[in-house]
Amino acid sequence: MKLFKYIVRLCKWARGALVFALFVCVSLYMQLVQVKHKQNIVDAIFSSVFYLPQSVVSYVAHIGNLSKENTILKKENAKLKLEVDLTKEYAIENERLKKLLFFENQWDYPIVLTQIIGHNPGPYMTTVVVNSGIADSIFYGMPVFTTNGLVGKVSKVHSGHSMVQLLSDPNSRTSVISQRSREQGTVFSRDNAEMQIQISSYADLITGDTLVTSGLGGIYPKGIPVGVVTKLEKSNSEVLSYGSIELLQHIESLEEAFIIQKNTDWIVWEAE
Repeated sequence: MKLFKYIVRLCKWARGALVFALFVCVSLYMQLVQVKHKQNIVDAIFSSVFYLPQSVVSYVAHIGNLSKENTILKKENAKLKLEVDLTKEYAIENERLKKLLFFENQWDYPIVLTQIIGHNPGPYMTTVVVNSGIADSIFYGMPVFTTNGLVGKVSKVHSGHSMVQLLSDPNSRTSVISQRSREQGTVFSRDNAEMQIQISSYADLITGDTLVTSGLGGIYPKGIPVGVVTKLEKSNSEVLSYGSIELLQHIESLEEAFIIQKNTDWIVWEAE
């Protein structure tokens, strides 16, 4: 232990002696060199001493500037992405409005844009709530559609909102016609929400046919797309046959719709 302490004291003495010897050597050298070289040596010593702190400070400032620039670039990138997303949304909206203009010209009825604000509880969606009502000149029986296809009809009207009965409601019946063969049928929903078409067993209807509203029934104008035939179950022994269809407008993705301000030609009130 004493030996260790002695070695430590010796190292401290040797280090001090080394530093002292270094200063003596520098002093003697400074005495021997010319005056003009003395200033250069002093400048070199001081520049070496202060170079490291200055470098550290400069590096820290540089990192700070990079961090600020990175934050600015991130904000600009987020802003540009938002502008791109909005541009895409505007393009989609523009395309939808062009289709809407076609429908307005075709039917010559005013059309109101409405937002979906709710739907009926339960396993199957049969009704949605829209934020347009009597105050917007919306009345019972007015057709509801999107640029993809038919949605349903207004079933109840309140001052600032309305209920829309969907095609998927088992109580709903819609007269349709095939765009290809002009054969007529009736679209309805089974209790399991599967969409079906009822047609004559001798009707010229095949898988892939597009169905549109026939104009019969007094509610829907003729020509609104409804769905596509996906399966047929024809029977030669039966008068009527049935097929499965897929609606062109999926209700699950519905956010907004259009209401045609067309009063019903007639209303058949079912007994309650």
